[in-house]
Amino acid sequence: MAIGGEPQQPGVTTLVARTVEDAKRWSQAELAYYKALAGDRGGDAGVGIAFGVAALALVQAALIAALVGIVLTLAPAIGPGWATLVVVLATLALAGLLGWLALGKIRRATRPVSDMTS
Repeated sequence: MAIGGEPQQPGVTTLVARTVEDAKRWSQAELAYYKALAGDRGGDAGVGIAFGVAALALVQAALIAALVGIVLTLAPAIGPGWATLVVVLATLALAGLLGWLALGKIRRATRPVSDMTS
């Protein structure tokens, strides 16, 4: 007790030491929180990516089945060789068109900032 019965106030050194300790505990708690958040979201992202890959594999299988079906449908009319050729050429043409459109969008997305007038 100080003179006059009032409690003694802590000194500046004590207050600074407490502040440093509080800051350390706060930063450790924040770090632990973000580690836990990253772990939780990383797990969700991994499962999501696995589901996406499975979906893409199924879509590819469905497209192959559809192309085979088109070949089988055309085969009685123009023969199996010509049906295969027609389906392959049409598929390559569609893939080329989609690739050309994709390239245009990628070039637009990666153009220099000075060219961004439109």
